[in-house]
Amino acid sequence: MEISHLIYLAFVIAILLFIGAFSVLVKRIARLTEQNVQQQKQLATLEEQLLANQQELQEVRVGSIGMGDKIKALVSAVKQTVSQQEQLASQDPQSRLYQQAAKLVASGYSVEDLMRECDMPKAEAELIYNLHKQSS
Repeated sequence: MEISHLIYLAFVIAILLFIGAFSVLVKRIARLTEQNVQQQKQLATLEEQLLANQQELQEVRVGSIGMGDKIKALVSAVKQTVSQQEQLASQDPQSRLYQQAAKLVASGYSVEDLMRECDMPKAEAELIYNLHKQSS
């Protein structure tokens, strides 16, 4: 009977060890499940943030394209305006004369030089000289 008690005792100890190991495994599975739930929540939050960032980026892209188109249109308008101004200046001989006088003042000519080079009266030469000397 003693051997049967030892077998019985060994069997009980084996069952207790199995129950203990099973309990540890159940707790570990519960902890891992909780970690998995937390990571799933974090993943969902990150996916929402990613989607929001992608939408913002798309809006910035669309805005940039729109601004690029507007800038191109403005550059074109400025070029056209400069061209028109040049055409108007070349059509008006008096304007050409004043442009030449302004260039001469910028390069250091005096009032007398303007009168001689541009064939203009002294008052007009002084006016152009003073206007362009102030701006430079």
